[in-house]
Amino acid sequence: MNGIMSTLAEEIKKIIIKALPNICAETQEQLFNIFQSCGLECTEDLKYVRQEDIGDVLPVIQVRKLLEAFRLETETITLNLQAFQSPSTFSSSSQRSSPLPHSASSSSFSSPLPPDLAEGESSHSRLHQTWPETFQIPWDRMPPGIQLAISLGKRPKPADRRQMIRVLVDEMRKYEPSPKRSQCLTVTHNIIRQYPNSFADKFADGSLISGGYTSLLIQVKTRIENLNRDSIFVCHRTSSQAGGKRGPTDTYGCVRFQPPIPPEETEETVENKRQRLEEIFRQEGWGGIERAEVKGLMDITFFLQRRHINATPAPSINDIRNKWPYLFHQKSIMAHFQFLTDINALLILERSMGECGQAITEYFRNKSKDTNVKAVLSRGEGVEVAHCIVQLLMAHFRENTEGLIFLADVSATAADIEMTLSLPASPRLILLVSGGKELATIGSWMISLEGHVICEGIQPTFLSGLATVFAMYYIFNLQYQDEASCTLEFIQRRFIGINPERGSKATRGKVVSRKSGRVVQRKAVTVNTHVSTLLKNLMDFEWDFI
Repeated sequence: MNGIMSTLAEEIKKIIIKALPNICAETQEQLFNIFQSCGLECTEDLKYVRQEDIGDVLPVIQVRKLLEAFRLETETITLNLQAFQSPSTFSSSSQRSSPLPHSASSSSFSSPLPPDLAEGESSHSRLHQTWPETFQIPWDRMPPGIQLAISLGKRPKPADRRQMIRVLVDEMRKYEPSPKRSQCLTVTHNIIRQYPNSFADKFADGSLISGGYTSLLIQVKTRIENLNRDSIFVCHRTSSQAGGKRGPTDTYGCVRFQPPIPPEETEETVENKRQRLEEIFRQEGWGGIERAEVKGLMDITFFLQRRHINATPAPSINDIRNKWPYLFHQKSIMAHFQFLTDINALLILERSMGECGQAITEYFRNKSKDTNVKAVLSRGEGVEVAHCIVQLLMAHFRENTEGLIFLADVSATAADIEMTLSLPASPRLILLVSGGKELATIGSWMISLEGHVICEGIQPTFLSGLATVFAMYYIFNLQYQDEASCTLEFIQRRFIGINPERGSKATRGKVVSRKSGRVVQRKAVTVNTHVSTLLKNLMDFEWDFI
C-alpha cells in the first residue's frame, strides 16, 4: 500500500511541478495531504478537486493553473483509453509505422486527441487530425543503445541520440519534406511524455527545463534544416510590434507583476506612505533603511512601486529613484524581487552553487578545449568559486566579461567610477577589487544602470552582487543585453530556477552576429540554443555517459 501511495505521490508531484515550477516542497506536501484526506486514490481522481479544497494553500491564480493542469491530465487519460480501445483507430495508425517496443505500448497515445475522436467517431473524424498527432516513432529501427536506454529508464549516449535523430527525421520527412517547428514540437513533446527519464531536459531535482523538450526539438529542427539547406523549402516570417502595452518579456517569470492595491488601503493612503518614505530619506539618508517603519512602508507600497515601474512609456531609472530612493538599496532590491517572483535570489544562488558548482567546473576542466575556458581555469584557486564559474560560462559562450562585469579599484567611489568608466545603459556588476585583474580579491561591489551607479553593496561577496544585478532585470522589466544574454539565461534557468515554457528575456530583433560581424535578425526562441546545449551536456556529464 505504501508503495502505491509513493508512486501516486510522485505522479501528482510531476503534474504539480509542471503547472507551478516554482512551488516549494512544503506546499507540495500540504497539497498531497489534502488530496489523501479527500480520498484521492489515482491521478484520474484529480478531476474532482475543487478550488475550495486547495484555496487555503495556494493563491487564486496558482489554484486556477493547477486545476487547469488537473483537467488536462485527466482528459488525456480518458481519451487515451478510448483511443486504445478503438480497433479502427489503432489499425489505421499502425499501418503507417512500425510497432513500438513493449515498454512504450501503454503510452503510445499519450498526446491529447481531438474531441470528435474522443466521442467515438472513428475513421471519418481521424481525417481531421494532422500527421504529427498520429505520428508513431519507429522505435524498432532505433540504435540498440536507444532501445536499451529507454527500457532501463536511463539517458542514452550522445552518439546513439544523434543516430536516433537521423532515423526520426527521415520518418517525419515521409509526411512532409520540411516539417514546421510546431509539427516538430508535437512529435518531440510526445517522445518526452513517453520517456521523460531518457530524453527530457531536467535539472538534478527532476524538474523539467522549459517543458523538457527544447534540446530534442533543436536537434530535430537542425537536422531538418541541414537536409533542406539547398532546397526550396524556406519559410519567411513577419513580426508585429504592439505599442502601449506591457508584453510577455516584462511579465516573464513574475508571479506579482502588477498586484492589486492592499484591501485595507486606498490610493491616497498608499501615496501618503510613499511620501513618508521620501521624508525619512531626506532626514536620515541610507541609514533609514534599518528602521522597521521603512521596511513596513516598502512592503505596503509594493503595489504602487510596480505601478510606477510598469507605466507606459517606461520611466527612466532616475525618475524611479526620485520617487523610491529606498528601492535602490540592496535589502530593498532583494525583498522586491522576492515579492515579485516568490524567489529568494541570494539564498537559491548560494544553494545552487553548492549543489552543482563543482560539477560545472569539472565539466569544463574535462570536456572543454576552448583556450579562453582553459585560461580561466589556469588562474588557480585565488578566485571566488562563483566568480570563476561565471567567467567560465562567459568564456564558453564567447561573451566578453565586460558584457556583465566591470572591475574597479577597491578605493574607488561611485563618482570615480562614473568619471573613469564608460558605463552602458544595460546593467553592470562593478567589482571593487585589489590584487590586479588576474587574482582579484573582491572588496565590495556596485551596480550601474543607464550609465549611473544606482546601488552600492553591503555584503562583500560576489554572489550577493550577482543576485542583486540579476534581480534588476526582473524588477525594472529589462531584457538581457546581447553581450551577456547566454550567461544570464543560464543563471536564470540553472541557478535561479525561473524556467517558464514560453517567453524569453533575451533581446529580439536585429543584433550583430558574433561570427560574421554583420547585423542579423535574431531568431525568436524560448531557450537559447547554446544554453540548451550546455544544460543537456552538463546533464549527460553528471550521468557519466560522455
